[in-house]
Amino acid sequence: MFELNTLRAKFQPHLGWHGARTLFVAAFIIALFRARTVNLSELAVAFPGRAQADSHYKESV
Repeated sequence: MFELNTLRAKFQPHLGWHGARTLFVAAFIIALFRARTVNLSELAVAFPGRAQADSHYKESV
């Protein structure tokens, strides 16, 4: 989770978005690197957090 908070803190001043949106963008980028794919169903498994993969998939679509 350290990477997630660090990346979110870097995005916040530049994007000026609500915290939940910057958190999602940071989690999405980290999932891209972990899964090494752009397939959203495979990315859903790589998202950090305790939610199920189906929930992550719905969030990213």
